[in-house]
Amino acid sequence: AVADPRVMSGTSLNTGLVDAFAVLVHRRLRTIAFLGAAQIDPYGNLNSTCLGDYHHPSARFPGAGGALDAASLAFGSIIFMAHQKRRFVPQVDYLSSPGWLAGGDSRVQAGLKRGGPLAVVTDLGVMKFDLKTKYMYLEQYYPGVEPEQVQENTGFELDLSQARQAEPPSEDELVILRRDIDPLGLILG
Repeated sequence: AVADPRVMSGTSLNTGLVDAFAVLVHRRLRTIAFLGAAQIDPYGNLNSTCLGDYHHPSARFPGAGGALDAASLAFGSIIFMAHQKRRFVPQVDYLSSPGWLAGGDSRVQAGLKRGGPLAVVTDLGVMKFDLKTKYMYLEQYYPGVEPEQVQENTGFELDLSQARQAEPPSEDELVILRRDIDPLGLILG
């Protein structure tokens, strides 16, 4: 995170962007980037720049910042999104950060030999990507959510055949989340 004191608290090392990117791209480290965006498509491509036409957008956002570098160079990425049909779209309006591009080996063909999205975590479930096609599928849905609800809130067809219900968090995990990870309730409410 860039200049976010919430993620710096309690760390053993805080450093500048040059050092952070050196760690991010280090070939021996399995760095995982945590990303979010306004839109995501079936291949995990992200838009954090604008909605609609770039020159006349209906909404303009801050842009990719370091997310482009992280999505391109990290060992992998985990994407956090609110699960809404308007966010899960067949094609992003603007490609801010690459996922699996057009699927298959298109990412490697584009020169991105490392990385790619590993999972998409939402308020409804966890999506992963088919190893061959790189197309998103529903892996887990949360207790109280049905796979059909996930599909209804997705703007493209999801494979639901592999979906299973996720285990709810344990009491110890909830304590850690509420006390250590998000003590101000910014994410968990």
